[in-house]
This record gives sequence, structure tokens and C-alpha cells, in this order.
Amino acid sequence: MTCLTKVVFFDVGQTLLRADPPVPEVFARVAQRRGHDITVRDVEPCMVDVDAFYESEYMRDGDFWCVHERAVQIWLDMYAMMADYCDLKDDEELPQAVYDEYLKPSNWTAYPDVEACLKGLKRRGFRLGIISNWDATLEGLIRGMGMLPYFDEVVASAAVGCRKPGRAIFDIALERMGASAEEAVHVGDLPTADGEGASNAGIRPIIIDRKGALEDERFEHIELLTDLVSLL
Repeated sequence: MTCLTKVVFFDVGQTLLRADPPVPEVFARVAQRRGHDITVRDVEPCMVDVDAFYESEYMRDGDFWCVHERAVQIWLDMYAMMADYCDLKDDEELPQAVYDEYLKPSNWTAYPDVEACLKGLKRRGFRLGIISNWDATLEGLIRGMGMLPYFDEVVASAAVGCRKPGRAIFDIALERMGASAEEAVHVGDLPTADGEGASNAGIRPIIIDRKGALEDERFEHIELLTDLVSLL
């Protein structure tokens, strides 16, 4: 273990948790519950366009992650786009119903390596925190997943008014943990938001590359979170 390392921060989406079931399945299930005749196969073809919409909005003005209402609106806009594609745009409450469904821990799954990693790090005396671009419901979700006891701090971008890769959100997390940048590591799945963001804040970045497909060699990377226990 590096003698200075005391704190390990984690991203959430695609690092600790993944949406499960996938969005098309949840959308179809909610729509069916609301009386619509629809299947997952009806929804799946629109996901390329929906994902492209998110990416374009993020590149245009990713600061929506800094305000809870704006972060929520992005998801509502995406679900409205799906409803329009499936000829369900007359159901104006459907997007909110889908968003509400994702507030439930039952629609999220922790990756198989997460629990062993968190337990291993806690046993070795590390303090753990979360730094994630997320709306203000994040801490409630982590609590609902039964994971909150592992973490000393949960810093969601919409709750503090700043986002990765900006330095400010990392500085806030460090201050809350009472740690210096040299004492911290940040683990996430995105070289830009997590790698560049942590590096700019003076924090050691480690990228989780579960598929072994990372081409960006600027940062350390691992394929399993359990590799952290021996790496630090």
C-alpha cells in the first residue's frame, strides 16, 4: 500500500452499479402497467437515438448535472423521446413514471466484484467516498442498495452544484473527508470525467475497464475492482 493513500473515491454508474433490468425493459414494463400494449422489442430500436441525444446534450452543456431539476429533466426528455417513438406521447405522465421506477434500488445491481472490494478496503483501514455526476437522489439510492455503511461521504454533482471533470467537486469531497489530494485515489470508468478530473485535482486516478477495451493509456486501469485491494 502506498504509505500516503488513506482515501478511495468511487464513481457510481458503470463503476459500482448498473441499471438492471436495462432501460428498454423497464420502460416497457412501466408502460404495460399503465395499460399500453407494448413489448421490449418495440422499445429497443430507439435506444441508439436516445443515447445519441444524451451525448449531444452532454457535449453541448453538461452542466445540467450541476442542478437537480436539470439533471432530472434530461432523463424525462429521454423517456419522452422513447414514448414518442413508441407512439405513447399522449401519456404525459409516462416519462415521470419511468424516472420514478429508477429511484427504486430493485432496478439497480452492484457488479459482482463490488462487495468484496469494499469489504477488503475497509478491512485495510481505507476511508471510502463517492464522487459521481448524479442527481440529488444518489445518497438515497446507495442507502437503499444497503451500501451506505461502506461510505463516509457521498458527493453527487447536483447536490453540490459542480460536476466532473471540474476540479471543484473533487475538492469538496477531499474537504469533507479531511484528506489531501496526495492521500486519495479515485476510481471510475471514464478517462475524461474520472481520469482527467481526478488528475487535475491532484488525485491518483484509476480507470475500471471491465471489458478490457480501454485504449487510453494515460491512466492506470484495472478490469476488476477487487484488483484495488492489492494495488493500493
